Amino acid sequence: MKDRIQVLKIFTSTFSFKLFLLLMLLIAFQFKSFSQEFNASVSKRNLGVGEQFQLTFSADANMSNFRAPNLNDFTVYSGPNQSTSMTIVNGSVTQSVSYNYIIAPKHEGKCTIGAASATVGGKSLQTKPIILDVGKGNQNPQTNRQQNNNNQSSNNNSEDFSDKLFIRAVTSKSKVYQGEQFTVVYKVYTRVNILDNGVTKMPVYNGFYNEDIGDGKRQAELHNENIDGVNYQVAEIKKTLLIPQRSGQLEIDPLEMDIVTRVKTNNKRSNDPFDIFFGGGGFFGGVQDIKVHVKSKSLKIDVLPLPSANKPSNFSGAVGEFSIQTKLKPESQKLKTNDAGNLTYIISGRGNLKLIDAFKIEWPADIEGYDAKTIDKIQSTNQGQTGSRTFDYVFIPRHSGNFTLASNNFSYFDPSKGKYVTLSTPEFNLNIEKGAGGESSVTTTSQSNSKEAVKVLASDIKYIKTKTTLKKIDDDFYGSLTYNFLLVFPMFAFAGIVFNKRRNEKLGSDLRGNRMKQATKIASSHLKIAHQHMQQNDYDNFYREILHAMYGYVSDKFGLPIAQLSKDNINNLLIEKGVELHLIAKLNEVLTNCEFAQYAPNKNLSAMMVDYDNATHVITSIEEKIKS
Repeated sequence: MKDRIQVLKIFTSTFSFKLFLLLMLLIAFQFKSFSQEFNASVSKRNLGVGEQFQLTFSADANMSNFRAPNLNDFTVYSGPNQSTSMTIVNGSVTQSVSYNYIIAPKHEGKCTIGAASATVGGKSLQTKPIILDVGKGNQNPQTNRQQNNNNQSSNNNSEDFSDKLFIRAVTSKSKVYQGEQFTVVYKVYTRVNILDNGVTKMPVYNGFYNEDIGDGKRQAELHNENIDGVNYQVAEIKKTLLIPQRSGQLEIDPLEMDIVTRVKTNNKRSNDPFDIFFGGGGFFGGVQDIKVHVKSKSLKIDVLPLPSANKPSNFSGAVGEFSIQTKLKPESQKLKTNDAGNLTYIISGRGNLKLIDAFKIEWPADIEGYDAKTIDKIQSTNQGQTGSRTFDYVFIPRHSGNFTLASNNFSYFDPSKGKYVTLSTPEFNLNIEKGAGGESSVTTTSQSNSKEAVKVLASDIKYIKTKTTLKKIDDDFYGSLTYNFLLVFPMFAFAGIVFNKRRNEKLGSDLRGNRMKQATKIASSHLKIAHQHMQQNDYDNFYREILHAMYGYVSDKFGLPIAQLSKDNINNLLIEKGVELHLIAKLNEVLTNCEFAQYAPNKNLSAMMVDYDNATHVITSIEEKIKS
């Protein structure tokens, strides 16, 4: 009897201890869920020499200033690859940032992956070191059997997920006209909890001008949808505006993702409630994390050509619904010679606004007109590109008199009506009075309006010098200051050559530092070449050089690899460096204009100067910000 009581006491004390420890873990888990975490994990800890595995550093909040540990004992096959993940648990959506590596150990024995550091949620955090057990290169049979069973379980579960987890691509239209805008939305449908995810392949939009649509929110919003009587939780992960640039049947490639979800298993290994808490199995089985590869279906879009019947002669590719407004400053239509006026056209509406070119104004012979300044107030929304594009022309009358600025016609194709629409602007009668400075004292050698071969009067008169100063040349060269200078100059020149050679060798060994120092110089050379192309109206080569200047500067200055030169990476990097948001927005505007120029059916030559000035301003301002 005493033995039974003793055994019962031991069991009771052991169970009480486990229950107490379980409660402490629950409290710690609740506290931990409200704090930022920065963790390191590996796909396997027991492996052989040369066997590849995945190393992941992840944070549950915004991460910056990431510094990886020393990986000299490993062969790095890939990485660091940055990804942003979305987690859906019981209707709550959060996002995390991770850096992934594919590496393999070089040596046998105990290998340690050191601590990584980063700033997470404004705090400096470090991961814990990870110790790996590296064998001779062959896993033991037990490990192989376990891995094969896990892979088989993953494959079997992947097949069962076809009606529980999938991606759909939905377009706002399946048949459009060339130049007509529409949207494509990629949605994740799920009936299971998503622990982690990552996009493995982005869609390709061959034949389309594309622009991502974002509402500025960092977290996806969940909503419910019912499909054939089944309720799903749905999250929109990507929304893109598309404008077809050619007719025919165009195809949109699928988007592919790897999604990790947790499922219940029937493995029964223990009846201990302490083990059940950690998912190790029990009366009702355990849980297992499964990676599922999902992708959307490719979509085919029928693009109709614009009708040739009744096409206006001045049609330049505008498709949508537009209105036009014309303004003249001064409004009194009275000017004096050599005073500047402004003629402004404002095109508003919904459609491919960024494809609309400036008007070609026929200025009267005695009025000097300049190229238009383009001002965009355009937003990409669910309804497409909406807003306005403004063309502002500056003109200067050179002679007094009465002049007429002729009206202009703007034509566009309205896809909702299936026909062309032409809008006319008013004409303006100008009354030019003689200014205080008189009329312009310029004459031209040509009667055309090209304003070339301008000759300014009285500028070719040269003054005759009436006095001459003579200076005696010293014939005593030997022993003079010049003689002594030439005598010691070769020694200093030789020392300078040796110093310069060693300096260049030192700079050459520091490739990254050399690239950072030469970033501005290289970007300036590209901008100089772009300026030459602009003077020759070489549209394609101009924007190619601008792109080289912008992307090359960011890559060289900040050591960002070419493969990671995406707008998101550049924006995050510049924000970390403290660059003002308006400069980042201007940089994105220039990059978008350059990329758009590659697809634009019409070449907007007047926009080249604006993009050139903006590119120069952005690079100069970022350089000044970093130096300060």
